[in-house]
Amino acid sequence: MGIVAIKVVVFLLALVVGFAFIIWAEPLVRFFGKAEWAERRFRTSGGSYLLWKLVGLIFILVGFLFVTGTLDPILWP
Repeated sequence: MGIVAIKVVVFLLALVVGFAFIIWAEPLVRFFGKAEWAERRFRTSGGSYLLWKLVGLIFILVGFLFVTGTLDPILWP
């Protein structure tokens, strides 16, 4: 398996995990409970839900940056 194939697999995995966090934010909050920090920081009653969705977006963004090679200087100096 070449490096390009590994990058694509990692990207697809990050995409699936990111979308899962976004889609299933409510079950995640019910399972783990509300994050008081997120409720205070985002100043809304849905801060915990927003936190899980932001984590999902970060997974997708980092996966995209990884597959395009933008993170190569950081990961392999």
